[in-house]
Amino acid sequence: MASPGNERPSLCFREENLLPMRDSSSLFAGSSRREQKFWQEHHNKGSSNQEVQKQMRQINSGKTRCKPINTIIHSPKDTIKDICTDPSSKNVPCKNGRDNCFVGAKPHPVTICEEKANSQPGKCRYNCTKKEAVKVTVACENGRPVHLERTHDEL
Repeated sequence: MASPGNERPSLCFREENLLPMRDSSSLFAGSSRREQKFWQEHHNKGSSNQEVQKQMRQINSGKTRCKPINTIIHSPKDTIKDICTDPSSKNVPCKNGRDNCFVGAKPHPVTICEEKANSQPGKCRYNCTKKEAVKVTVACENGRPVHLERTHDEL
């Protein structure tokens, strides 16, 4: 038992204070903030309009402007992570000139959300379109995705 004055504070978590996570296993030990943000903004196994709109509300929560466009990938996390390490992924230049972007060999189902004209901070509104077969390019750090660079429609 700790001596007086050295007690460990008890940790109380109230459900209403916790940020809902779609998949808490995505925030594993050793992940960078950039990787965590990638998973929070660009991954959701669920693809219903309700789930996508909820995710977009979370992404914009507390921000001074609405995110103009966002793509959500609906593939399993391991499949997305493989883009960074799979030898069949193609290394391509990133928009910022760096050389850490990779196009995955396999297509992914995605939802692309574009901000509506009457949208405003606190009440961001989106038109979201589902696509079933889209190639994804991600920027990788330490073999893990940290930025969604672009998507390419499969032909």
